[in-house]
Amino acid sequence: MNIFGKIAMASTSLTLGEHWETFIRNEVASGRYGSASEVVRDALRSLEERKSKLATLRAHLAEGADQARRGEFVDDYSIETFLESADTRA
Repeated sequence: MNIFGKIAMASTSLTLGEHWETFIRNEVASGRYGSASEVVRDALRSLEERKSKLATLRAHLAEGADQARRGEFVDDYSIETFLESADTRA
């Protein structure tokens, strides 16, 4: 906390390159975001969500591989149902 009793937010400097700087400027200019920080935070949230879904998928795949090794199979398996299930769990 700082002297005003508020949590001090970390400030980070990044070198993104012209492509990403232009992309971020365009996102802010479109009105979709209020600042470059909002764009970056949204991108990081998306990355975090994607990583979480990938971890869930890998866990399910490992579970399925273990079940297959034990000879446990499901007759009415559907990859679409599995992917929908992974989306709702992540």
